[in-house]
Amino acid sequence: MIDIKCDDDFLKKNIVSLIEQKKFYLKNDYSNKFFFQLEFYHKENFLYCLMKDEQIKINIPKNFHEIFEKIYDFVSNKSIYLNSFKFYPFKQLMINEEKNTQFSDIQNKIMIHLLLNLDKGIEKIVLIKNIWPKDKEIFLNKLDTHLTNLKNQIFRELGFDLKFSSKSGILKLIIN
Repeated sequence: MIDIKCDDDFLKKNIVSLIEQKKFYLKNDYSNKFFFQLEFYHKENFLYCLMKDEQIKINIPKNFHEIFEKIYDFVSNKSIYLNSFKFYPFKQLMINEEKNTQFSDIQNKIMIHLLLNLDKGIEKIVLIKNIWPKDKEIFLNKLDTHLTNLKNQIFRELGFDLKFSSKSGILKLIIN
């Protein structure tokens, strides 16, 4: 999940619209948690995108697709560390030195939410609503099946025993 920062409301609205169209993971209204923050500003014939101490400079005018590709290339190589593993949320990929595993959309969303909520965990109901927002009924066993499949895949392909706890409806990733 990323947060967009921009002092120009018109520019921010268009950047957010572009990123939403491409189904990029944005920070939600209900959560203030994110992995990365992108700051945008426009100066002369350039659009600047900053993340921490890195920046890209995009010549404009360009079509939305070209702008998105530049932004995607910039953020897709950013990873989150989980023990000796790197998780690339925008590539749906987890790797260590010699092995990797590709996640499905649902598995990736689960990993994102578990990592964003390392401190206190996440309510299973909230997680289900985030992953399957169009479902009218909530089935905990559906989530449990995907958690088991994710855990098994990570163990089978990376040799990593992913652990989580579930107490009082709160799911929490256990990191040693």
